Amino acid sequence: MTVDKTLALPEAIDFWDKRHQAQGELLSGGDLSFDHAGNEIFYALRIGRLIDLIGDASSVNAPKRILDAGCGKGVFSRAMASFGHQVDGIDSSAHAIALCSERASSLEQYAESTLDSWRPPYLYDVVYSVDVLFHIMDDDVWEASVRNLASLVKWGGLLLLADHGGNEDRLWSKYQRTRGAGRYDDILLGLGYRRDGFQVYGFRGTPAGFHIFTKVG
Repeated sequence: MTVDKTLALPEAIDFWDKRHQAQGELLSGGDLSFDHAGNEIFYALRIGRLIDLIGDASSVNAPKRILDAGCGKGVFSRAMASFGHQVDGIDSSAHAIALCSERASSLEQYAESTLDSWRPPYLYDVVYSVDVLFHIMDDDVWEASVRNLASLVKWGGLLLLADHGGNEDRLWSKYQRTRGAGRYDDILLGLGYRRDGFQVYGFRGTPAGFHIFTKVG
């Protein structure tokens, strides 16, 4: 696909912040080709995929600590917290983070941050990023984001990164660029991760899903 100009990082942050302000609860971070009902199903399906991978039970005394990297308006974060997990949500949209913070339960906390710059004082049992990395257009920022998220996972923990499942890099629009599975492997296998497969969403033919990695070394 020929695209005259892709969004640089400051432009992308502004684009998504304005979209979160202009669109409703689901459509602001959902698929614009789906109506509200379609996005409700799509969110529910992805929450189900996350629970399949993470688990739906967490100890009251020692809940799993989870990072939702690129949380938007917090739909996934709130769902994970409802299962007893302790969730940090980060996003570059000041508007989205303000809404999340207003609604947060005791198991949720939110901060404005890009994926490549988040530096918490602890590690996570699970780090996931749902449909965010393929909106990072700059390859250097994308790689820095993957590396940073990988650095935040405990030994034995999960790293779940959403993208398309093939081995092809593809430019879709000024704000969407998918990377092949091998690009993730090239970074993560050298950082002590084991690939545990790819789980496609399986909704309306989308090729997107979770690249599943476990930190083993």
